[in-house]
Amino acid sequence: MGFADLVVEKPKRTIAVILLVTLVFMAFASQLKEETSLNALFPNYPEVKALEKIQRDFGNVEPVVVVFRGSNVLTPEYFSKTAELTEKIMDGSAGEFLIEPKENAVTSLPAVLASYRLAKEGVSPTPDRVLEEMRSFKTAAEIRETLREFLSDPSVPEQMKDYALSLLPRDFNRERMESPSMAIYVLLNASYPEDELEKAELEIEGDALSVDNDSLTYGFHLMNYYYVKTEERLAPAFLLALVLILALMYLNFRSLGDVAISLITLFLAVVWTFGLAGALGWKLDLMAGMVPILVLGLGIDFSFHVLMGYREKLNLGPKDAMKAVLSTVGVALLLAMVTTVVGFSSNAISSLPSMRRFGFLSAFAILSVFVLNVTFVPALKVLRPSAPPARRKGRARLAIGALSDKRFAGLLVISAFLVAAVGWSLGLGMKASYNPTGELAKDLRVTKAYELLNSKFDIGTERVYVRVDGNLTDPALWRRLQIAVQRMADDRYVVKSGGKPAVEWLLSALPIIAAENPGVSKAYALVDRNGDGWIDSNVTPRELEEFLKEAYETRTGRFYLHESNGHFDGLLLVVPSRTDFGYHGKELLRELREDFRGLNATITGDPIIWAKGLDDMRNAMILSILLCLAFTLTVLPVSFAVAHRAPLEGLLAALVPLAVLGWLFATMKLLNIPLNAMTAMVGAIIVGIGIDYPIHVANRWVIERRTGKGFREAYSTAVSTAGREVLYSALTTLIAFGVLVTIPIPVVTQFAATVLFGLVYSFLGAVVLLPAMVRLLR
Repeated sequence: MGFADLVVEKPKRTIAVILLVTLVFMAFASQLKEETSLNALFPNYPEVKALEKIQRDFGNVEPVVVVFRGSNVLTPEYFSKTAELTEKIMDGSAGEFLIEPKENAVTSLPAVLASYRLAKEGVSPTPDRVLEEMRSFKTAAEIRETLREFLSDPSVPEQMKDYALSLLPRDFNRERMESPSMAIYVLLNASYPEDELEKAELEIEGDALSVDNDSLTYGFHLMNYYYVKTEERLAPAFLLALVLILALMYLNFRSLGDVAISLITLFLAVVWTFGLAGALGWKLDLMAGMVPILVLGLGIDFSFHVLMGYREKLNLGPKDAMKAVLSTVGVALLLAMVTTVVGFSSNAISSLPSMRRFGFLSAFAILSVFVLNVTFVPALKVLRPSAPPARRKGRARLAIGALSDKRFAGLLVISAFLVAAVGWSLGLGMKASYNPTGELAKDLRVTKAYELLNSKFDIGTERVYVRVDGNLTDPALWRRLQIAVQRMADDRYVVKSGGKPAVEWLLSALPIIAAENPGVSKAYALVDRNGDGWIDSNVTPRELEEFLKEAYETRTGRFYLHESNGHFDGLLLVVPSRTDFGYHGKELLRELREDFRGLNATITGDPIIWAKGLDDMRNAMILSILLCLAFTLTVLPVSFAVAHRAPLEGLLAALVPLAVLGWLFATMKLLNIPLNAMTAMVGAIIVGIGIDYPIHVANRWVIERRTGKGFREAYSTAVSTAGREVLYSALTTLIAFGVLVTIPIPVVTQFAATVLFGLVYSFLGAVVLLPAMVRLLR
């Protein structure tokens, strides 16, 4: 007894097995958890381990930035708001998570100017006195005058002036002393568990909004929180896509029963897929959350072909009709499933864990849909037969008339592949990019905060860490180190302040360190006798050691210094950068390596990690596409040769995705759709999905030609049957992904738009380009 006979003759047993398997997967699906951390996106590179080691050895500080906005924030109103916010943070539960000493954990321009005024009056700047002084400013003119005096005072270290100015945006009007915004930095001890840090950052955001409802707050764990909230926006999109597809299905089937069968099949496929994820211990992230929409758009295709093929052969009787479908359409479905699974599975070579899991789950989902459509659906239709609907004739006369002319067909094929060649050249030159807010909705406050900080403020949110290991009491090491810092002045991707690199390190933090331990100033005076802000060349190891000991006694000093067994053997430099989050990370790394040549320096940080990840992402995309194309170009000719003795039709069907990808790359370049973690998967996906359409058309074409029909008649029948099913399949997939375009999440919108273009091109390739190639060569 063959497979088709087993399913058709024993439908109840088939359904029972399917339901039993579903119960097992449901048990595992109940264990599935959400992934709430953006850290999960990072590949496990050596640079990641280096960053973790830096955090262990020097401490892990996480900045949260609150931005006040207005026509001019340098006014008593906003100074009082800053004092109120500082007080709320210090006294609230978030205060438990502040770095020590807590009085240095919240910094702002109002606090800097208040401390400056107190210092001039000879008053100790205790936290309460600073808050009181912040509220004491009565007029904007008083603030302007104090700020001018502070910036021109030769007794104030230049590092402190630069730091104060970094709290203001680049469009700060220094002449009029007015600014449309200012940043307040809150430093948290990042050694606490992630869920507790998330709560602390949410409280800080709430405190800021209670003080000023136009404030914006940025924090890494705050982004994690809204990352989950963004995932929740996929549910309404899924429901909308479901409603629209239901309407389209009913127009096609004209049967509520067949619509219900298709939906049950999709539901079971989703349960199986998430059950597998739960069994493997994976978490549901944004990419994995898109799998149900993918199943909805692609899984319906299989049901269309099985149910429409079944109706077409109902004159044979329910059981024989289904056997005929499984032996004819089933072959095309098998090939479509295999190529689609290979397309998705090729993402397994990606270095990004999310891409690998998405590819694997999507491949398993399509496999599940196939299994259900050749077992569960046939079994149900045998138990509940359908009445044959009124036959509808296809209309392809205009296309047939044009494609019958070999010259026109040849011109069409040549033009199509010329455009594809241009697209491929553009696509291979594309460079991958990443935006950490790309997976967040555009209308969220944290998204706006990130964009404002990176577009208006010098410091931004990017940080690169440079760890220098060696004997810090060696004067020669300090000479090389200071030269390295000076070299950064001409680095293109290092943030500058006043024309100098805005590096945060031991010497730039001296004013804060000295405030924590007055003994630092005395020790530093012995290693910088000329007061130029650099360690003297003739300093002695003993003097350096005394200075380092005094600095290490402070919390801030320990963040920049590493001590082991009484020896100072490591120094940390934090380099603010602007690489478009890794887009120019390789260039930055090259610059920093040149700056720190001759030193034992380890360079890492998110921009460096993502620079490597983006390169791997692009390379993985190209390799996965080539693997998919090689697979289809090998398997389809062989499969068509075995099934129909028509290897040429199999080869021509395999060439369609090659052209489609070229058109797609050209479109991405023309519309400035970036190559990112989501769109990088589209190439392999389109090969997998796009090959389905030409397979079905070519399969039907070969079957009709074997009955003795000519080109016109065979093409007309193929388009009016398989072509019509392909059209409905394409429409359902277009609806599923079209709905995603409405979601205000950049990476989802870009991914959906790219898939939409790919699907349209795949459909045109199947019903226009493929027949043109057949006409040209047959």
